[in-house]
Amino acid sequence: MRALLIILAFLLAAGCSKTDAPVALPPDRQPAPQTAELAAPSTAGVAAQEADSQPSAGEDPSEGDELGRLLSARLNGGMQHSFGQFANMFLVMSRLNLPNAIGLMTKSEEIAKAELQSPFPPFYHPTVREFLDAIALQTFSEWQHDASGKFIKSEVEIPEESRPVIFEFTATEREKPFEVTLAEEWKSIDKGNWVMLVPPSFPVGMDIYEMGTYSMDSGSSDLKFFEKVRSEVALEWAQRVAPDAKAEDLKPARVGSNDALHFEKLLTGQNGKQIRWRHWVFMVENKCYFIVSTIVPALEDEIFPDVEKMVASFKVKSPRSGGIAP
Repeated sequence: MRALLIILAFLLAAGCSKTDAPVALPPDRQPAPQTAELAAPSTAGVAAQEADSQPSAGEDPSEGDELGRLLSARLNGGMQHSFGQFANMFLVMSRLNLPNAIGLMTKSEEIAKAELQSPFPPFYHPTVREFLDAIALQTFSEWQHDASGKFIKSEVEIPEESRPVIFEFTATEREKPFEVTLAEEWKSIDKGNWVMLVPPSFPVGMDIYEMGTYSMDSGSSDLKFFEKVRSEVALEWAQRVAPDAKAEDLKPARVGSNDALHFEKLLTGQNGKQIRWRHWVFMVENKCYFIVSTIVPALEDEIFPDVEKMVASFKVKSPRSGGIAP
């Protein structure tokens, strides 16, 4: 999500003049590469954080065994830095805050370099499974519990109870669980946990983010709980771009057949340049989605009608589709 705010600053600084041809995507729009540290205990491993429960390939936590209890445990949903850097920190943090230390590992340099951003609002503590899924979404990967010991190398005997639980992340292709009818001449670019929709006349137009999967310990689907997730995500993002935004600034709207909260604001940069920010936040069962559109005033009449049509066309293929979990 950091790229979204960077591109917003870029647009406010760049002005509002229309180009005659499609504009190349600025470098800030791309995931920032970093050289990732490889996490102990393996030179090929890197630790990761919790995730959005779609791309898991791990065991079902309902089995009630030790691994299931760990996957059902809850933790702070924050994550940052590259996968490799975060893995190093998470190995220590998980030992302090979870029933077991967790080693997040990968043999992929692309996964190790991927930047992580938490999709979860501050009030929500995801399960370890949801947390791992959120990381997998951002890194084009799936995770699997690894009990082989191949990532653990030590010259001294490590007691079984002190061994970290290892989850390996491997690259995979994933079908999006949703679809929109793309406007004429627009392009769609898969960014992992979000899709970038690019109009023919400007670098940005509309993005669709998967903002995590949510659950309650009771296992019930309390409507008020999911409404809180929706309102917290919507208000958090409103206040990121407009610090004085309040809950009453969030208006009811529709995204496809889904009830959403909508926020709109004309933002003005220090140089006087303006851009129209709009976002929609909604739940589909236990999954949260965030759609954002940023348009300069000079292109409002050209781009926004296409955005409206695509928002209206949003459809989830199946409420629980799109994942790799069994």
